[in-house]
Amino acid sequence: MQRWVTLALLLSLGVRRALGQNGVGELPVPRGLTLNPDLPAQTLSLTWESDSSLFDLEIFHTELMNVVLNETIEVKTDPLTGLHSWTWHSPLPLECTSHSVQIRARNQQSLSQWSPLQTILGSDIPEKSDSYMFPQDKVVPVGSNTTFCCIVKEKVDFKEMKYGRQEMTATRLSRRTYAITVTNQLASGNTGTNVICCSQSSTLTGAVVFVGYPPGDEGLVCETRDLASAECSWKKGRDTHLRMKRSRTKYTLNGRDCLEANERKGSWCSSKVWEESWTLVARNPLGTVQLTDSAQLTDRVHLLAPVNVTAVEVKAWSATLQWNWSVEAYKKLEMVCQLQILDQEHNSTRNYSGPGLSSVLLEGLWPDVDYTVTVRCGSKHSFWKWGNESAAYRIHTKMDRPDAPDIWIWMDSSNTGRVFWKPLSVRKSHGALVAYEVSQSSAEEAPVSLPPWNFSYPIILNNSSDITVAVAARNPAGLSEPSTGSTPAYRADSQLSESELLGTNGSFVLSWQPHVNASSGYAVEWVPTGCSGLCTVDWKKVPESDSSFTVNSDSLVAGVRYTVSVYSLSTGAPTLLQRWQGYSQEMIPSQPVSDLLPNQAGSDVLLSWKATAMEHQRGFIRGYTIYLANAAHLDLIDNISDPDVQSYRVKGLSLSSYKFVVKAYTSAGEDAGATVAIKMEMNTADMLLVGILVPLGIMFCCLILISIFCYKKREWVKKAFYPEIPGPKVPGDWSSPQGPLDVKPSPHSLVHIEESPGWDFTKEGLFPVPEEEEESENDNVEVDTDSDEPALLRYYNQVVGDGSHSNQVSDSSGSSTVSVGSTQTEVTYAGIQSPTPSQGACSGGGYRPQMQSVAAPPESQMEFEADFQDDGMNAGYKPQCSWQLDSPEAENFSGSLGSPTSVTSSQFLIPESSEEKPQPSNTWFHNFLSGKS
Repeated sequence: MQRWVTLALLLSLGVRRALGQNGVGELPVPRGLTLNPDLPAQTLSLTWESDSSLFDLEIFHTELMNVVLNETIEVKTDPLTGLHSWTWHSPLPLECTSHSVQIRARNQQSLSQWSPLQTILGSDIPEKSDSYMFPQDKVVPVGSNTTFCCIVKEKVDFKEMKYGRQEMTATRLSRRTYAITVTNQLASGNTGTNVICCSQSSTLTGAVVFVGYPPGDEGLVCETRDLASAECSWKKGRDTHLRMKRSRTKYTLNGRDCLEANERKGSWCSSKVWEESWTLVARNPLGTVQLTDSAQLTDRVHLLAPVNVTAVEVKAWSATLQWNWSVEAYKKLEMVCQLQILDQEHNSTRNYSGPGLSSVLLEGLWPDVDYTVTVRCGSKHSFWKWGNESAAYRIHTKMDRPDAPDIWIWMDSSNTGRVFWKPLSVRKSHGALVAYEVSQSSAEEAPVSLPPWNFSYPIILNNSSDITVAVAARNPAGLSEPSTGSTPAYRADSQLSESELLGTNGSFVLSWQPHVNASSGYAVEWVPTGCSGLCTVDWKKVPESDSSFTVNSDSLVAGVRYTVSVYSLSTGAPTLLQRWQGYSQEMIPSQPVSDLLPNQAGSDVLLSWKATAMEHQRGFIRGYTIYLANAAHLDLIDNISDPDVQSYRVKGLSLSSYKFVVKAYTSAGEDAGATVAIKMEMNTADMLLVGILVPLGIMFCCLILISIFCYKKREWVKKAFYPEIPGPKVPGDWSSPQGPLDVKPSPHSLVHIEESPGWDFTKEGLFPVPEEEEESENDNVEVDTDSDEPALLRYYNQVVGDGSHSNQVSDSSGSSTVSVGSTQTEVTYAGIQSPTPSQGACSGGGYRPQMQSVAAPPESQMEFEADFQDDGMNAGYKPQCSWQLDSPEAENFSGSLGSPTSVTSSQFLIPESSEEKPQPSNTWFHNFLSGKS
């Protein structure tokens, strides 16, 4: 403690020295500065003596000498005490840390020295080593700002402070003190809001703050219940959120504790005597409310509830009710009583008055009805309010005969119909019904008894004469008066010109011209149009003074067509005045048109359909819309506004597939639509004509194109398909006689070549070629028509004559013999050779064609290749030197003569003159290709 005082004195001396050095003028230093703290209120009261009235004041947190307040104040001297006094409200609880105060006087020209520092000690001094938190259990108003401080133990590390569950940022005030400030505080819960201080390892200390509202009670009213005492009540204000006993609201009435309110039994307080004036004080730590009221006793009478309510006499139409009072003083009080009567259908109130009223007669009740009755009363003079209501009492009235039922006769043909009657309500049945009795004037039988759930009965007219029908209801109390009615004349809808009736907000609003014969009023009948069998018929009778009526929507069904008729009522049969057909509310048709059919007529399509059935129209059909259905949408073709039209022609369609949609529409919109598809096709005659002409035209055009092409390309076509066969060029002397072809039979084939003595055996020989190999080889030969070289062609000699030939042909030397067993052997000529110079024109005396190497033995093939190389320069056509047809075996070859492959051909391979060229046969195709006529 001495260390802190020494520190404060040193600081004070330092400040004074600094002021003296600054040349401050000499004013008297304020004297006797004292500090008086009020810890719960967080205020610090200062008193001092001085001749001045203007002062500079400084307040510090002592340990760190942080300036908390530096302010110039003007304080006048208290004339009674001669002292200056001033109070400072600290935002921080004064226990949190030590506070030091100094003061000096000032005027306009000079200042005094600072007064010595005065210090009040906090709880963070070394002598107090425990942990503390301030303030504790403080009550503050909602929206205020509160500063909380935590003083940690010695040698304990501070971690954090929490307000509720919210972590707050703490400020260090001294070595051990930390503080947080919570702004705009919300109302706390029933147990307040917790504020805790934590170290690194545990919770050090905490506090609870209660945030709430001051009392808000209002409306004090005092009244009497027994004409002697007083009961005062008021309206509680908003919840103060202060639930703890020491902080909740306390009430006093005229200075006396209000036990009922203080014990939380309600917002009222009683007094044994009437005082005519009252004052209520409501107080809690945050504020005080004072309420007052005054009145005369007779002006504030609030009666208690009647007791022992009973019915002493109950009849069908009335009942007598009585009760008692628990307060004797009520028997002389002029009062008014109200009875509330409730049944299943109605709720009514009735008022009765009299002195000390305790019984009443209830009239106008209904038979066989359960009633519930309650009673409450009040002072008749200077009526204040109704008293408490009695307990409910149940009354059940007795039965009586039913009322006559409301009947109507509906004719569905000229001689059949049905009588309907409406069910009797509880008030009209006067008891549970047991039957309905129906009788007819034309029937001799007894009345027909029907069960109570039956509300119609069929009738038949005999000889088309009108009859009168009577209907009566029966209950255990008796039979009602009968209701009678005559059958109206039947009028079919087709016999009348019906008007179209449009609904208004789901109802039918009707009006008609008054009729002179409507002595008993009018009847409005509505029934679903086109119904058969047991139809739902409804009606309403109106007085003769009315010529209009509204059929409410609760008796109509949307989308149903009704036939509405108005009849005039008199002593005879009802007379039909007017008839309508209409919908209370139109809807879109529930089904599309039926039997939608497409018919093709040339390039047109005729769509036809049947109208939607009446029960599915649900509105007046206003027309039809025709659509062409595409992949994703509908294209409108036409809108038919005449509902009687049930066909449509779509014109000018091309050959394709189409899908059409027909929708009927009412004023509510279109239906879902009926869809039909059709594929446009040609007519049979047209298709036949086109089927004939088109192929002919195509063929004709192709022929023309081919002819033009062939004509333009005739040279190429001639060369490609019918080339000119070149004539042979024969060098040398061909005058010597021709020799026969020397062919020897071969052991391997049907054709065998014998060697001639004069033959050069180094030359190629004739090899047999099997038919199959020859055909395959010939198939692989391609003629190069575009080459300028001489083409390798097969040479076919023309037949020059037919004769008998022997099977053996011998040359002049008789060295070769031909034996051929078949005329189908072919020899293929690969080209035409010219005779070599060494041979001469007839050297060898035999036929020597150019040979091809066909599957020859290897030795012979090598010889042929060598011979071919030697004679390569002399290659050409090698004619036979002699030709003989005197062989006896030639007759067997007559069948093959003329064949280009015949070995014993009788045709001349070389004409007699070398200048003659073989001429192709003049066919029409050759003439066409060559351009000849």
